[in-house]
Amino acid sequence: VLDSRNNYWDLSSTAGFIIDDKTDLQAHYFFYRANNYEGPGDYVPYGAGAREHGVTLTLSRNLRKNLRVTCKYGYYDYTDETFGGHNDYTAHLIYSSLHYRF
Repeated sequence: VLDSRNNYWDLSSTAGFIIDDKTDLQAHYFFYRANNYEGPGDYVPYGAGAREHGVTLTLSRNLRKNLRVTCKYGYYDYTDETFGGHNDYTAHLIYSSLHYRF
């Protein structure tokens, strides 16, 4: 039986900018890396081997005192060594919302 090393790290950063009294812009980035996959050999593979990073940009605007609209774009990239590339993906996110407060 192999010892588990649990060798991974995670990085996340967010920055915001107030464009004017009604408009906000926010950027977010994250990165994750697990690097302790002991691949197939003469034994059963153990551990995790993955790399993931993504970025989102969010623009929010107050249309009225009780009405806010938000638009978001995101890009994500994931590579999984454990499954031989079968779970790898690249994705884009487009999201919008309308908030009404009573």
